[in-house]
Amino acid sequence: MSRHLLVLLVAGWLCQPAWPQTSDPPLSLDRFGLLVAAQSRPSFAVIGAGARAAGMGGAFTALADDASAVSFNPAGLALLLTPEATVVFDGRSEHDGHSGFRVDREGSPELYSPSSSEFESGGVNFAAFTFPTTVADRNLSLQLSYHRLIDFAAGGRRSFLESPPGGPPAAAYQQTVDQSGAVYTLGLAAAYQLTQRLSLGLTLARWQGAWSFSSTTQETDLEDGTVASLRFDQDNEWSGWAASVGALLRYRYLNVGLAYRLPFEGSYHVSSRLRTTFENPFAPSSRLGSRLKWPGSFTLGVAGKPLETWILTADYAQYDWDDMVIRRSGEEALSFFDLLPKSQSRTEHRGQWRFGTEVTLLPGTHVVGLRAGYALEPRGERLGQERSSPTTKVFALGVGWSHGGLAVDLAWQRSRTDKQVPQFVDPDGSSAQEILTTAEAEVRSRADRLFLSVLYRFSSRDALGRFLHFLFVGPPEPGKS
Repeated sequence: MSRHLLVLLVAGWLCQPAWPQTSDPPLSLDRFGLLVAAQSRPSFAVIGAGARAAGMGGAFTALADDASAVSFNPAGLALLLTPEATVVFDGRSEHDGHSGFRVDREGSPELYSPSSSEFESGGVNFAAFTFPTTVADRNLSLQLSYHRLIDFAAGGRRSFLESPPGGPPAAAYQQTVDQSGAVYTLGLAAAYQLTQRLSLGLTLARWQGAWSFSSTTQETDLEDGTVASLRFDQDNEWSGWAASVGALLRYRYLNVGLAYRLPFEGSYHVSSRLRTTFENPFAPSSRLGSRLKWPGSFTLGVAGKPLETWILTADYAQYDWDDMVIRRSGEEALSFFDLLPKSQSRTEHRGQWRFGTEVTLLPGTHVVGLRAGYALEPRGERLGQERSSPTTKVFALGVGWSHGGLAVDLAWQRSRTDKQVPQFVDPDGSSAQEILTTAEAEVRSRADRLFLSVLYRFSSRDALGRFLHFLFVGPPEPGKS
């Protein structure tokens, strides 16, 4: 096997979309870099924070009765009566298995042995401080929050062989990928209890994204021992202002919640660097500046309360992924997912379903909650030859304990995704059509995620005042309260 597979191997892990077969665009490193970035992207569906909600499969829009409500439905913050401080930690491990990859070049098939990769990541997922007050005899809550919306952490090492059908291996490959970074928000939210049943909420947030990856691929020809290598590095930056609104309607046995995130645009910059041991058609580095439009989305949720100690929840979310586009001056908008002109993209609007339940146990002054959930998360992009886009299935379990003002929640989620991945195979070609020849492999991903939430409710607003005085001023003088 010659060097022509080396860019395939970079793109095979990090890159999914193919350039449109109906045109022959200029082949620059910035365009290639966007392609290479595609497969490293996780699902961009924004799921709310908090271990309690995670244990219910993320179906929390109509419940939304703690500080994490801002990430599901900001109207739920109006239910809080005392100040709250909360922090959420999460950890993730993922295993990806690649199999079934082959490419036919001029009637000669080339087969590749199965390979796999795995990685782990974790950190602070959410932190917030909520302060309720009273306006016109109705509750008004204000909140400052941090939320890591999308975790780009990925990495691992793959080793596999290439061989003709029925023949001995012809080449051995090793690939190392490292990716880090995230999209996070810093938000200010307000929620007001308009009536006894109806609450409204608004969030204004600064979205900030920074992620980078590097991929090193080495091919060894098993016949003559020659070695070829390629290293690709890319840095991405994105920022913008976003707003979301929510409403929550509460009855004795039923809650209804609605949240809508408005579409918005932000600046998007990509810088790429490529180093190879063979001649290639790209400049060694480039930087691309553009605008990235984030699409609107809405979530409708219901929460049934057949018993005081039993809750059933369901959420449906609609994401306008076909409206997520990259805009460059003087050029047609391209789909963010497959980099085709929007009119040619196969990216679709997709809806997600989430279901959850919670049973509360009350032994004495300690409250224990047991939770379970299930979710179906179809992705909007259809990058392979699938008849429909891949769907992630999520199973969740959770448990919580609270006593006095302290609440601790723990949740576990297991997700599975099967998809077909296009891969690029011919960097030795003289044109875009030759270079961007594609084949497909099957990728099966399995991820486990743990969430830990710690929440403290101050006993009263006076108690918060005393705490802040102690923190920033000092202990009260003797004889003074």
